[in-house]
Amino acid sequence: MPRFCALVCLLAPFLGAQEPAGDTPPRILSTREPEYTPDARANRVQGIVVLDLVIDRKGRPTHITVVSPLGFGLDEMARTAVEWWKFAPGTKGGEPVNMLATVAVNFRIRSHPPDEAERRQAQLDAALQTQDRGGASSVQTVQGLSEKKFPPAMYVLGMWETKGEHVKQDSRDGLALIQKAAALNFGPALYEVAARRIEGRDLPRDIGRGLDELAQAALLGIRDAQLMLADRYERGDGEPRDLNNARRYYRLCAAQGAALCEFKLGCLLLDAPGQKEQAIAWLRLAGERGIEEADYVASTEAADLTPAQSESVEGLRAQLLGAQLARR
Repeated sequence: MPRFCALVCLLAPFLGAQEPAGDTPPRILSTREPEYTPDARANRVQGIVVLDLVIDRKGRPTHITVVSPLGFGLDEMARTAVEWWKFAPGTKGGEPVNMLATVAVNFRIRSHPPDEAERRQAQLDAALQTQDRGGASSVQTVQGLSEKKFPPAMYVLGMWETKGEHVKQDSRDGLALIQKAAALNFGPALYEVAARRIEGRDLPRDIGRGLDELAQAALLGIRDAQLMLADRYERGDGEPRDLNNARRYYRLCAAQGAALCEFKLGCLLLDAPGQKEQAIAWLRLAGERGIEEADYVASTEAADLTPAQSESVEGLRAQLLGAQLARR
């Protein structure tokens, strides 16, 4: 069974790249790990909460604000935990000073030592690798795991049957297997069923139910579901237009390093009060991943930033990237 944890780290304070002698950033002395909320645990939500704070002359965290929320009560959990942190204060000229810093709290799911599900997943992974090399026994392994009601195997076999790959084509039975895996809350299967239901492809068209299934898949970390749902909220397709929800789902896949989600989130944050620096940080990440338009928008929006704001953007960019890497 999975267990839920949060990774916490103090990210670079907004100081210059090279501090004069006697200038030092705050240093963590002790932390308290935040907890998952029941709502987040039930929905298996993963992602990043980024907070700005001022570390005062006595090393106390003050003026804590959420600059990149996750929802499901996790923002408040992150904030509450950081309130208990203790720091060695930052200094200028050798004297303690109030200093702005940023914290990234990365909520993710880790597993206990291998259990039966993990052993079955290892069997499935090995079978799929063998299948890629033309192995004859891999199909039997997948079929056997599917018969044991292992959702990933049911999904793989179902996809094979619908496409006629490696096994005899049987679209009806394949779809039934995918639906059974979805009923067991397997993310890729939920996404597949949701997409088919929304499009009316092999299933009766039911946009409302499809969107509910899409949301389940998005919260299980399926990037395509997160992107599809965010896009629909942004356009008002099947749901009333809701930019807050669009940002929320773009943020979930941006946290996984998806360039298009970083770009779309950055563009939407430009229209949100007080979010310009974070928007530019996300746009720069998207630009670094090859989206040229993101580079152009980031450069245009950054033209009127003050030096302090530019440092803030660069700090946030590094911090968001670091939090993405911590998830892997």
